[in-house]
Amino acid sequence: KRFVAPEGLGKSPACLAYTQFLLATAALEEYPVMVAALLPCFWIYREVGLHIHARAASPNPYQDWIDIYAGEAFSNSVDRAIAMTDEAAKSAGEPLRQRITEAFVLSSRLEWMFWDSAYRMESWPPEHAHRGNRIA
Repeated sequence: KRFVAPEGLGKSPACLAYTQFLLATAALEEYPVMVAALLPCFWIYREVGLHIHARAASPNPYQDWIDIYAGEAFSNSVDRAIAMTDEAAKSAGEPLRQRITEAFVLSSRLEWMFWDSAYRMESWPPEHAHRGNRIA
């Protein structure tokens, strides 16, 4: 089942920052750094799905979502993503390993910000909010 956001919803500031980081990393970095940056999205979604699955009341309007991210098929894809990242990092020298680690840590932090922003229902300030606050 496909989940579609309502039209005109747009990305929250945290979601935009996260997706732009992932796109920039994919475009500008080496493969091992890119897969390390993508890994937290897979891994954390699985952990969130499992956490919610263990605690969700039934019936639940998000049951399809919960079932996907707590399911065996998705868990297997996460295990494959972890293995791919480990394999890509295996032969990396120390400077590349440092970039791999930094990408994974930053992506994990951005993933947390993404979930936190959804919990807080983060949105952009109204367009008129910045008027009158000119930088001299």
